[in-house]
Amino acid sequence: MDTTKWKSVLVTRPMYEEISAVARIEARSISGQLRLMWEAWKRENLSKKDQKFLKEEIDSRRNAENA
Repeated sequence: MDTTKWKSVLVTRPMYEEISAVARIEARSISGQLRLMWEAWKRENLSKKDQKFLKEEIDSRRNAENA
């Protein structure tokens, strides 16, 4: 696995089973389902200021890794 592009995530078995089932119902991959859930959570729970801060943090970390 190319760890510069992909990371694995540890979740409980029941959580995995629910995510997997919802992904199948909605004809998505598990990673597609997680991406959709994450984007919805950010929109509903983070202010625009928080979202901007999050993006800046990620950009900063990526730039530091590439330096």
